[in-house]
Amino acid sequence: MAGAFAALVAAATAGAAGKPEVFASSRIGHLDVTSGVLVSPKSVDLRGVWSGDTHPCSETRLLDVKGEIDFISTGKRVVRKGTFKTGNCAEGGPNMGFTLSAASIGLACPNGRWKPGRYEFVTTSLEHRKRLRAVASVGWKNPTPC
Repeated sequence: MAGAFAALVAAATAGAAGKPEVFASSRIGHLDVTSGVLVSPKSVDLRGVWSGDTHPCSETRLLDVKGEIDFISTGKRVVRKGTFKTGNCAEGGPNMGFTLSAASIGLACPNGRWKPGRYEFVTTSLEHRKRLRAVASVGWKNPTPC
């Protein structure tokens, strides 16, 4: 299947907020799998989605989503995994996965914002039927003191 696997990665940095956003997509035929990482001042969205323009919106498939956060400055790693039954025709992009606040995972300053240091965020999405995978990964150095 490695020969059939094609990846398209597009990344953009959020303008005013200075927080990273990245999306990665893979395609086999008319099936697409997309993963995303969106970092905000106090949380991160680690999400995936599948879509197919020849499939009805009512069709559902199983999608594994794995989100990882590495706080490189201390070596702390946070991992969340889930399997989601998700429909085609998702609006607004990747919608299955996790929103993790910096406070809930022990990586926040007293005000709830991310601790200063280096981070790596990764979202891996895997569609069960075709075994199509998309991986979005972005590094971020947060220079803002607590």
